[in-house]
Amino acid sequence: MRTQKLFIIIFGLLLVVGYSFANFYLNVGTVSVGNQNYMVYEFGPEFTIGPVTLGITLTTYATDLTTGQFYFGFPGSAQPSTNIVDGLNITSLGLDFGNWWVRYGQMRPITYGMGFVFKGYSNPQARTVDFGLRFGNESVSVRIPYQIAQLTNLTFVESDQLYTAVVKSKILMFDLSVFGGFDTFSLAEITLSTPLTAAAGISLTQEILGFNIGAEADLQYWKDGTLGYGAFGGVFGNFGMLEILAGPYLVSDGFSPWLISKNYQAVKSEPDFGPEKYKADMGYIASVGLTVNPYGKAVVLLKGNFEGEMTLSGEGFINIPAIGGTNGLVLYGYLYDEKPFENGQILDSNTQARLTIAYPVFGNFFAGIKYIWEDMEWKQTAFVGGTANF
Repeated sequence: MRTQKLFIIIFGLLLVVGYSFANFYLNVGTVSVGNQNYMVYEFGPEFTIGPVTLGITLTTYATDLTTGQFYFGFPGSAQPSTNIVDGLNITSLGLDFGNWWVRYGQMRPITYGMGFVFKGYSNPQARTVDFGLRFGNESVSVRIPYQIAQLTNLTFVESDQLYTAVVKSKILMFDLSVFGGFDTFSLAEITLSTPLTAAAGISLTQEILGFNIGAEADLQYWKDGTLGYGAFGGVFGNFGMLEILAGPYLVSDGFSPWLISKNYQAVKSEPDFGPEKYKADMGYIASVGLTVNPYGKAVVLLKGNFEGEMTLSGEGFINIPAIGGTNGLVLYGYLYDEKPFENGQILDSNTQARLTIAYPVFGNFFAGIKYIWEDMEWKQTAFVGGTANF
């Protein structure tokens, strides 16, 4: 009874504070920790005052909805807490004082250089610590994938396995980026695969007549000692609504373009993942992005070689404006296919695709239906929560 009363009091305080400020965070979703899936419920306010951003939530989770047993704090603890106070958590914290900044919160996508290796990588289930320095044309930023599991005893856990950093500078007329990352993913987790240890690269770009011309060189080092090399050169430009990139590439054995992308978590969990899967190759890369604010955005990327093999990926969303008394609608789509249009089919066994139809209930809280292409058919599931569920 005492816990229930405390829960009601804390819920009421968070609700009042949340509506008193600009944003109220509310999310219902699933999180995988090891081999266990959890239903997670988070709600609380997030607000910004001057250079400080702060978000505080109450986090509860359950392993089985039918049991009626809820725990508090971040899932995966060896001793789950039934103390509601342990559910209080800092979900975002940002400080920006010009020359230096630090941010703790949900992982944001990263693209380094021209995106030949680090291309929009993100893990929506993870929170990270990002910090950096900036002085004119020079800057450095570092990402450490750790998050707070319980605020009361200040327990931290590794939220992701990829640590990254980038240094940017100006050399003569060129924009220079030097970047890298290492992955703590171990062989003990998937014994048949050969995980990636590290990836690093350097890029030089220069703007000419509205276009950016540049080149990037990278390496990928695997846990069996294999070292792969790759290079890309081309042209890219951002013309308001239209963004384009095109150019040739050359790679050695053990190197995969676009490896650390949105699809990285799924690819590295495959039992045959490893350097032997990627052979020496040369070919071309082209991408087109279209943005029409505030109605939507779409990006299509194509990688092919001179033997006719291609990889196609695409992502986009459409915002349908509010009509009458509704809040509008959001449509989101994602596609990844290592052998597109095989046997004349748009969707086949090699295709990874999903389509989400989401209704914005309020703020960043959605209810919707998600269709996932699996086993040569569309499988439907309902969800409520934030964009991480898309």
